[in-house]
Amino acid sequence: MTTTRAEASRPALPSFDPATGRVMAEVPANTPDEVRHAVARAREAAPGWGATPARDRASALREVRTRIYERMDDIVDTITRGNGKPRAEALAHDVLPTVLTITYLARIAPRALAPQRAGTLAAPLLGMSSRIEWRPFGVVGCISPWNYPLLLSFMALTPALLAGNAVVLKPSEMTPEVGERMREVLEPLPPGVATVVQGGGEVGAALVDAPCDKLCFIGSTATGRRIAEAAAKHLTPVVMELGGQDAAIVCSDADLDLASSGVLWGAFLNAGQTCCAIERAYVVDSVADRFEELLVSKLGRLRQVGDEMDVGPLTVPRQLEIVERHVEDARSKGARILAGGGPARRPDGNGSGGLWFAPTVLAGRTKDMALFTEETFGPVLPIVRVRDEDEAVERANREGYNLTASVWTGSRRRANDVASRLVSGTVTINDHAVTASAPWGLWGGVGESGYGRLHGKLGMREFAVPVHVATNLIPWVKRPYWYPYDRATNQTLHGAAELFAAPTLSGRLAGLGKVARNALAAFRAKI
Repeated sequence: MTTTRAEASRPALPSFDPATGRVMAEVPANTPDEVRHAVARAREAAPGWGATPARDRASALREVRTRIYERMDDIVDTITRGNGKPRAEALAHDVLPTVLTITYLARIAPRALAPQRAGTLAAPLLGMSSRIEWRPFGVVGCISPWNYPLLLSFMALTPALLAGNAVVLKPSEMTPEVGERMREVLEPLPPGVATVVQGGGEVGAALVDAPCDKLCFIGSTATGRRIAEAAAKHLTPVVMELGGQDAAIVCSDADLDLASSGVLWGAFLNAGQTCCAIERAYVVDSVADRFEELLVSKLGRLRQVGDEMDVGPLTVPRQLEIVERHVEDARSKGARILAGGGPARRPDGNGSGGLWFAPTVLAGRTKDMALFTEETFGPVLPIVRVRDEDEAVERANREGYNLTASVWTGSRRRANDVASRLVSGTVTINDHAVTASAPWGLWGGVGESGYGRLHGKLGMREFAVPVHVATNLIPWVKRPYWYPYDRATNQTLHGAAELFAAPTLSGRLAGLGKVARNALAAFRAKI
């Protein structure tokens, strides 16, 4: 990428290789003034983009998808370098679900955003025709994190663009090269419709304070609180997809081979740096010994070496510090380390200076431990033994907050029973975290894991203002509730209320009779 003299004078965002700690590149950052200019430019572009038919907006997003296809290898390499994640994870959890999201949402957008009839029976009875229109907000600001830098950016900006908004995206300053790849693939869109601004907290604050017409934030709960407070000054609505301490419940009848493999992956994918990673596994005591044995045995087969590694390093130094603190705190307060527990030892010697930590399984989690009250966001899995599924549900709901949760059982009845009692944005049965890549569903949290939804029809409508358009079907007749108010008006309205509210047929008929006797006089009296 060629750097201009003006760009060279800006603050630079270093792009680190988490595997070695070396700086690979520097990307020029934007200034707060440039962010405000980008929002102003987006505001100029928004009316034309919003007036473009949804099918044409969908066609434009498909061109973006083609750009991703054409540059796929470069994008995967950039994600792998910047995140430290295995190439398979960059493909499976960033690139593939991104193109799937664009494909699916572009297909449903014209139908999902089409006006819909409302009150098809009740409205005509009152002389009205109603429809709901889905209109764009205008300018949407998106702030996305570093752990899945491509997917989570497109999870926000795709529905916002399809709904007719112009978007200003601030990707994480921790993975700035991925931000540049996104800038490149968004080039087919009209000028001002999709702008990438790069920078740290001051750039994000400028985007929130610009202000935008709606915001979408994906990141930590703590940062989400600060953004919500800042947005409240402008009454800007926000979609929040925040963190989680997700629970997995392994029931007494679970297929333990399947469950141990699924929980292993659900806990350690992307080195545990996943908002929906399993941070608590509640295992029914009768199967806990065997489950732990299988889990630890399979963990021992995971690789942190070479191009075919399964678990990469952590991405940012702060996360390594949190993981080390949580594990040491748990160890000092009586936790038993079943596997891992310290820096990864890599026989190839390539981990020098990197952010490596061995995937860790521990038992004996107690409420005085830091990992009990804080999201670890790293490769640490506590196993919690419980008496039965009822205790597991109670503790899963009480001892943390779930962006997602999973139930592992061989019984459909038990699965549905346990799932129905879990407080969580998503519940998955015999799998975990996969619905983040399922754009036909919905995605979002409850409580401290956020509010609002992404994905699917509901996710697209998060970025559209529902407007009720009502038409008077008999415009040549004045309405019975207009001025003046007289006895005939009161009797007509009272009878109408009886007609709809009376618990008996005779009461409803009495109300109908009252309307029939007084309506004509009420209509004639209107001025």
